[in-house]
Amino acid sequence: MADLALRRLQRFVQSVVVHPGETRAAAARAARRELGESPETVLRPSRTLSAVDRIGIYQGMYLLRMRDALAADYPGLAHALGENGFVEFVRAYVARHPSRSYTLNRLGDEVPDYLARSNRPDRRFLADLARLELAVTRVFDGFAPAPAAARPAVPGPGTTFRAAAPLTLLALAHPVGPYLDAVREGRAPRRQRSRPVRVLVYRRGFAVRRRDLSPGAFALVAALAAGRPLAAALDALSIRQRRDLPPRRLSALFRALVGERILVPA
Repeated sequence: MADLALRRLQRFVQSVVVHPGETRAAAARAARRELGESPETVLRPSRTLSAVDRIGIYQGMYLLRMRDALAADYPGLAHALGENGFVEFVRAYVARHPSRSYTLNRLGDEVPDYLARSNRPDRRFLADLARLELAVTRVFDGFAPAPAAARPAVPGPGTTFRAAAPLTLLALAHPVGPYLDAVREGRAPRRQRSRPVRVLVYRRGFAVRRRDLSPGAFALVAALAAGRPLAAALDALSIRQRRDLPPRRLSALFRALVGERILVPA
C-alpha cells in the first residue's frame, strides 16, 4: 500500500513539473487524477510560499533544464531560431516529446523529424541543420568496436571493411556544415542556397570530424561500411557514380579512409 501511495505521489509530482501551463490548474488536475484529493493535503507550504508555489519552482526549472540540454546538443539550431524563438521551440517540442529517460542525452532524438513536420517556411534548412547536429552527438556518444587485427596494407577484391570508430552518413539538401562551424567558432553564420550535399560524420579519438563526399564516394563508403566486399561495392556503383570516382580520386579516397582509420579491414 505504501508503494502504491508513493507511485501515485511520484506521478502527481511529475505531471505538475512537466506541465507547460499554469501551475495551480496543473496541480489541481493532477491531484484529482492521481491522489483523489487536493494538492495541499500532500504538499506543505513554507514560510513564504504556498504548497503550489513550491512545486511551481520545479515546474519552472524543468523547461530551463530542457532548454539547456537541447542547446548543448543543438547550438546551431539555437542560433538560427534566436533566444526567444528557441525557448518557444523547446516548450512546444518537450510538450510533444517529453523526457522519458534518466538521462537527457537522447532528449533531442526527435528534433529533426519534428522540425521537418512543422509549418515553418525554413523547416527544411532547420531540419537538415538538426540532422547534422544529431549525427555529431550520436557519433560522439557511440561505442568504438574492438581494435582490428593486423591486415595486409593493400586490400584485395574480397576484403570487407568495418568502421574503426562510430560514423554516420548523411544526404542533406542544404550545406549546413559551414553554418554550424561559424556558430561554434563565434563567427556570423550565413545560410547558403540549397544544394544536395553528402556528408560523412566520424569520430577520431575524442573528436568528431566531418568530410564532404562526392556522390560516388558516398555510395562506396556506405556499401563498405555496410560490410560489402570491396569488389562487390565497386561493381554496385552506377555508371555516373563510377565516373565520379576515377582511379586517382578513388586512390585518394582510400588513402583518407584507411589513413585516418575511418574504415579498417574486417
